[in-house]
Formats: sequence, C-alpha cells, structure tokens
Amino acid sequence: MTPGSVPERPPVGPRKFWDAANHSVRVRVLTRGEEPDDEPSPRRITVGGFHRPGRYLDDDAPLRAFFITWTSDDGPAHAVAHEGGRPVPFAGGRIHLGPSPTDTTDATDATDATEPRDPTDPADAEQPPEHGEDRRPDRPAGTRARYDDSAQAMPSHVLSLAYDRMAELGVDPARIRAMLAGGPVPPPGADEPLVQVTVVFVPPRLRSFLPKALPEHEEWRRRNHLPHPHHVTPPHDFLLLRYAELLAALRDGVLPPVLLATPTWMSGHLDPDVLVDRLETCAAAGVEPVPSDLAQALLRLPRGRHQAAAERAAKVDSEAARSAAHWLAGDGMADPECGLVWRHMVDASMVEFGDTEPEHFTSVRLRPVLRVTAPTGHRLIDEVLLREPSDYLYDDYNSTTWAWPAMLPSHREIVAVNLLPYLLRGHWGTWAVPAELAGLEIAQGPPGEATAVILAFLLVQGVPGLVPLILRLAAKGELPAEAIGRQLALVLRRTWLETRPAITALTELAEAGGHHEVWRILRALLPELLPREGQRANVTHTELVALAADVAGWTGARGEIPAVAAFTGSRRKSRFAHECQRLHTQLTEATS
Repeated sequence: MTPGSVPERPPVGPRKFWDAANHSVRVRVLTRGEEPDDEPSPRRITVGGFHRPGRYLDDDAPLRAFFITWTSDDGPAHAVAHEGGRPVPFAGGRIHLGPSPTDTTDATDATDATEPRDPTDPADAEQPPEHGEDRRPDRPAGTRARYDDSAQAMPSHVLSLAYDRMAELGVDPARIRAMLAGGPVPPPGADEPLVQVTVVFVPPRLRSFLPKALPEHEEWRRRNHLPHPHHVTPPHDFLLLRYAELLAALRDGVLPPVLLATPTWMSGHLDPDVLVDRLETCAAAGVEPVPSDLAQALLRLPRGRHQAAAERAAKVDSEAARSAAHWLAGDGMADPECGLVWRHMVDASMVEFGDTEPEHFTSVRLRPVLRVTAPTGHRLIDEVLLREPSDYLYDDYNSTTWAWPAMLPSHREIVAVNLLPYLLRGHWGTWAVPAELAGLEIAQGPPGEATAVILAFLLVQGVPGLVPLILRLAAKGELPAEAIGRQLALVLRRTWLETRPAITALTELAEAGGHHEVWRILRALLPELLPREGQRANVTHTELVALAADVAGWTGARGEIPAVAAFTGSRRKSRFAHECQRLHTQLTEATS
C-alpha cells in the first residue's frame, strides 16, 4: 500500500443490536366470575441478556411488555393481548404492532418469522420499518423506537410449561391434547377447575449502546487495523505491531535514519557494538527509534553482559540509548518459565491428564505454559511477546512461524512454546526438517520440555535430516535428552504415533554416533513406556528393551532401573524377560 493512502478509522461510535424476545408464564386457578389481577409494571419485569460494558443511549428502545391471557375453558386459540389496559392486535400467535394483523405476508415485512432483523445491517439499523415502529403518542417528538413483531408471542416451549402445570391442577388431559393440536376444545367437566394462563411477552427491540473508551494502546491497535490479541499468536502480534509502528513513522515523516534491529548474524543475533553505532546515528539525527524496533533489537542481543557496549551507550543522549545501556550492563532478559501441559477432551471440555492415562480418550492438545519471571519494563515485550499463548491454532496467522527463531535468537524455548499448537495439527510435513527447528538449532538459550516434545514428535515421524540436527545439538551440549525421553513416552501413549518407528529412529541415531544421547533418552523413556501392572508385554516392548541393552553395552552404562528389574524375577522364559535380564545385568554388574 502507499503510505498514508489508508484513511484513519473513525472514533468508536454507538452500536445497535437486537435484544431477543423474552417470555414468562403464570398459571393459576380462578373462581368463575373472578376479576383478573392488575398488570405488573414493566419496571418489575426482569429481562435477561448479555452484559455490555459501556452505557445505553437516550434513544434506546424502551421496554414494552404485552400480556396475553386465556383460560382452560377456551384454550389458546381465544387468547387476547393487552398492554397497559389497552387491547393489542393479536393473531397467528403474534403481537402485531403494524396496522393489519390479518395480512401475515405484509406483516413480516421481509423479516424471517423466527429471527429479528439483522442488527449489523447499517440500513436496517438506521431506517424505520413499516411494522414494529412505536407510534404511540406518549413517545417524545423526534424519537422512534424499533421492535420486531415477527417473533412468536407464545412459542411451544413456553406453553409446554403452562400445559404441565394445568395437568397438575386437574385440567382434563384430553382437553389439553386438543389445545396442543390447535383444534376445538371440548367443554370442561363439571368438577374441572378454571385455570388462567398469562404469558408476558417482551418483543425483540433494537437498542443503542456506546462502548467504553479503549485504553490508549488498544485504541492505537484498533485505528491501525490490527487483529485482537486473542486472535493471533504472540510472536506474530509483536511482528504486526512493529510493522504498524514503522508504517506510522513513515507516514508522519519521523522514520529514523536506520533501523536498530536489523540482525548482523544469520541466527538473528545483533552485534552489541553495531547496536550502539545505530543509536548514535539516530541521536545525531535527533530522532528517537521506534519503540518496537528498540524492543526487537534488545531481544536480538547475545546472552550475557556486554559492559563495553553498555558504557558507550550510556554516553549517547537519547531515551533509547539509556534503555539499551541498562539492558547491556545487565544480563539481558531473564528466561521466563516455559513448559507445557498435556490435555484431552472430556464432555466437550479440555482437561489435564492425570498421573496415568484414562482407558479411553479422543482429542489431545498441548497447552503452552509461559510466565514472566522478571519484567523487562518494555510493554511490547512483557505484555505482547511474552503473553502466554493459546493452545488454539489460528490458521490465518501461521505464515511467519519460520521467522520466530530469529526474533528471539537468545531465547529458543520461548519460540518452542509458541510452536506447540502447531505440533499435533499437521502444520509441518515429514519430508524435511522444518525451518523453525533449524532456527532453534542455531539459537541460544536453555532448551526445555517444549523443545523436547517437538524433537520427540519429529523423531518418531522419521523426518529426514533430523538425526544430524540432533547430533549437532549434542555436540554443543544443548540436547535435552532426558526431557526427550519423557516426552517421547507421552507422544507414544497419547497420540496416533507408534513405538516401532521410534525404535528405528533411535537405532539410527545411536549408530550415527549418538549412542550416549540415545541411552539418556532410553533411561528416561523405559520407566514410562514398559508394561504397567495388569498389562502384558508385546513385541515392541521386547524390541525397545533389546535396543536399550545394546546401547547400554556400547556406552558402559551402570545404574539399576527399577522398572526393568521388576521383570527379571519372572520364571517365564519369554524373550521380553530375557532382554530385561540382559539389560539389568549390564547395568548392575561390577565394574572390572
């Protein structure tokens, strides 16, 4: 788009919406010849609805309550309607606010018989209909109220309550069935009570609502056409905010001469001295950097303290430079608490797994966990980028995941946490290592459970190129092997993936030189995946223990695994028992 060509969004104005119809029913026994009670005031009638923060405007349609009465002697076909003592046209089960209650075609006025007019239609919200407009003389001059008279005044679900109560009071069931059928109602029996039914009907009405003013940053987001934070992932939200701020600076002619956050390394990192050079350039031009660009630049600094660069930045006369100097002199951003929770569907709600899996479960999700441990003081970092992600996958905003590792090159686990919703949804193919994972490999920061579950999931799928990547992480001492073992057990127990491909992948990794890492994975995996009490071992359990025995021999591993030792005392001569004994012997025999 051409900067400045998009007009600014107007301020938030009144919103119009339809309140749905409301009903209440009263059933009571009358003494024949008794005068009916006075109508209650509409102020005493409670109308339900959704809470809308803000205020209702003076031109809001007032509450109107219509009283529809009939007795068990006549049935609902003889019901009459009134409002404030005045009769109201009533026919075909509807209150008619227009001039012709018998002309049902015209009365609907192109409105569905069961739905009110669309409140989002600007023409509908502003133009009065031919029917449903309040023309009472007590309305103030110059005002008009909108009602939808197409709704049923006595719907079946309301009358069913009345019929049930009538049966309890002694009305003949045959006469009740005739009322339900809509035909002639036989006369009442000699001892049958006279029952009066009163339905209070509040028609749908068009209302005017003025929302409360938004906080400053939310109003800025609205005026720049940005999506709601709940509808977009935190890294993508941060990226959109940065684009919007840069575009606004370009429109206003205050764009800095250089962007601070342009990386200097392929990992996405930024050289601290280059950052100070750019801060000096901006200060010399008398322009403050864009806040989101400064935040992104700070996040791209290598981990640790950079004292020399901090001293240079402290001499630059700008707010951005002072902020950068404080960041450089410290240890940067503290690692937030990162993790995940496995959840499954129970009665249409997602609940956490317990210590053991239920016998049957269907849909499974990974809920990301991300909590700030020490705020940075930068709102875009603390409130936007480090917001805890949802476990819901937003398909409209997943095209930038490849860029996330370079946005947080010193905090790879934050990226992994944000990638969790994509893991079980087929976002990545199985033909190559995803670009996001390649970015995590060259990033910095301690890997955790989120990185581990991604590696475990792709390992079982046999993604080409993953074994070399794992070996490179192991060579740098950055492979979370024990976490991979724990998460691999959960992946095999809680998803559609099977154990045999996992054994194949671990064998390939061990034979490629990663036998020490494979043993660390297996040591964490075996206690979680071997048969539990009441379960029988199968061929994949046997193959898994056989692989563990081989790898333990290659690495000279020692240290008893109780879950394996539990199967060594059996007198059965199964292959599974034999492999457990072989592994147990390797782990417990004395070192020569």
